[in-house]
Amino acid sequence: MSKGKITLFAVTLAIVAIMQTATESAHAQINTITSFTAGDLIVAVEGNGMQTPGVTYADGQASPLTLYEYSLTGTSSATLVGGLVLPQAATGTDGNMAAANGNFPVSGEYGSSSEATLQLSGNGQYLTIMGYGVNAQTYNSTFDVNGTGTALAQSPNGTSSNDVTRVIALIGANGSVNSTTALTNVFNENNPRSVYTENGTSFYVSGQGNHDDTGGVFYVPNVGATTGIPITGVDTHSNSYGSYNQDTRDVQIVNGQLVVSVDSSEGTASKGYDIDRIGTLGSAGSPPTTTLNQQPTALPGINGAITLSNGNGNSINGSTGSVYLSPENFFFANSTTLYVADTGDPKNGGQGSCSDCTGDGGLQKWSLVNGTWVLDYTLSAGLNLVNYVTSSDGVTGLYGLTGEVVDGTVELFATSYTAGDTDESYLYGITDTLSDTTAAEASDETFDVLDTGPAGEYDFKGLAFAPVAETPLPPGLPLLLSGLVVLGLAARFRRSPAQACPA
Repeated sequence: MSKGKITLFAVTLAIVAIMQTATESAHAQINTITSFTAGDLIVAVEGNGMQTPGVTYADGQASPLTLYEYSLTGTSSATLVGGLVLPQAATGTDGNMAAANGNFPVSGEYGSSSEATLQLSGNGQYLTIMGYGVNAQTYNSTFDVNGTGTALAQSPNGTSSNDVTRVIALIGANGSVNSTTALTNVFNENNPRSVYTENGTSFYVSGQGNHDDTGGVFYVPNVGATTGIPITGVDTHSNSYGSYNQDTRDVQIVNGQLVVSVDSSEGTASKGYDIDRIGTLGSAGSPPTTTLNQQPTALPGINGAITLSNGNGNSINGSTGSVYLSPENFFFANSTTLYVADTGDPKNGGQGSCSDCTGDGGLQKWSLVNGTWVLDYTLSAGLNLVNYVTSSDGVTGLYGLTGEVVDGTVELFATSYTAGDTDESYLYGITDTLSDTTAAEASDETFDVLDTGPAGEYDFKGLAFAPVAETPLPPGLPLLLSGLVVLGLAARFRRSPAQACPA
């Protein structure tokens, strides 16, 4: 080999080494945040959230839950500030016991398509998320080695030593995490999906059980509670299993009403078995004395399937035909305007087994007209949607959603829902004109991709705006503190929409 070739070879090796070092450095550049900044966007991540080289998780395995913080430039640009990993420390050989300070570990199921919804409290001071009370590494090495054992969501939840409790994480603006609320009577062998709190002292949780009475919406009266009080209860009008357990998703309090999304094949027989809707459960704020034993009451017009018209469907559906709904997270911009993240993968109809069971994935905008909710249009430009019936990979719709009203526009942020559990996932932003009600008016609105979660590494799930500190987390039980920092003023005011839930 000539000297020139040796030199060129050496330079090439040096370039490769630099590129490798730069890649590893990029992984290391995710800083651990110690507090949140008002006005930033917080996104829940399942998988290798801190992007540690060499760390992987298989579909169905336990993984840490990480909160990413992004500073925003409108809805067109987002800069990753850093990440906060929720507690993984635990005592005891089974990894399920509370840590010495009273906190439980909080893990998620990597590849899950229906959990890790992140929510801002009603008073704006806390974030909440649900997970599994187990150390990820311990669970995977014991129950789900190489992803060939029991998926985390299938873990039993009860009082035996090997059961995995479902845990509420209450997160303050100062980065403090209280995960002392570990529930033993909810979501047995299935997913915890969302948790809402008005002021950090009590909670409403939502999820699915395993054909038993552990699914649906529960009221949790205090921080540190070990059981929840059922609100929805068992649907006694269903069949096949005698009675179906409830299967609910995003739960919120809107204008004093408890509102929940339902995307389920476990529905009321008298109402058509399959229930896909956004519905109400009555007034919130007081512990219930009896359970409903029925599905949530649908908002008029948002129930099951709808007929498209005037181009109000997504890029796949166009403007004609009937589509099934598949609602996940939702956002009321005001009392007559509702945005819904639809996965495009409905549980209704043929439940994915027929060629004409079309969904309407994307961001749906609904308006209340003469007492009935009407679909104005479905925003999907920029999502590059695929049909869940014919595609095994790609984006079929949206999962996470949050928004704010700013001077007559609505700034909305969402995360993708994909056909494959470990497909590449995306964080999106889009701005909509609040007064628009037709597809023609919104024809120039397109989603911007703000960040990408590489396939097989980590997934974007729920999202919410950062909490603002005014009071400390509820006293009484120890907290895991990751820092106490005085927050400065927000970069700009975020206007809270005048939320209202119509009858």
